[in-house]
Amino acid sequence: MLKKTAVICLIFTLSSILSACMNLGHLNYKQAKMLKKEGFVLTQEGWTLALPERLLFNFDDYEIKHYQQNKLMTLSSQLHQYNLEKVKFVGHTDNIGQASYNQQLSEKRAQSVADIFLAQGFKANNIQIIGRGSDAPLVDNDTEEHRAQNRRVNITIIP
Repeated sequence: MLKKTAVICLIFTLSSILSACMNLGHLNYKQAKMLKKEGFVLTQEGWTLALPERLLFNFDDYEIKHYQQNKLMTLSSQLHQYNLEKVKFVGHTDNIGQASYNQQLSEKRAQSVADIFLAQGFKANNIQIIGRGSDAPLVDNDTEEHRAQNRRVNITIIP
């Protein structure tokens, strides 16, 4: 009897430890696996994918490069397929230029990415569009390479 109780306690403890190690950010395993495959990482805000400016936009522009639109359409289809339809788009810039201009540019970039998702059937009430300007850099804006890293649009899944 004591041995059986010890085995049950051991199983319970191991399952608790494993489930604590397997934080999926309020998603199921298949959803989390797909997001990881696409390059999303689990952050404090949720599952997030950073899309660098140099891939999506020309410098100081918010029109998405034509050849990148198909990739975003594919991503939106996959999110639909896995019932991940609440999404936040957050635009960022470097610190070159006026803060008000950078704020507007970051909002327009986030909107450009969101527009592709909306055209693919995402509902407007499930979409958040935020511009952060240069307020949330990944790295210091001390070199051109660092400034390029800070110019991005993040896509975050809202659980």
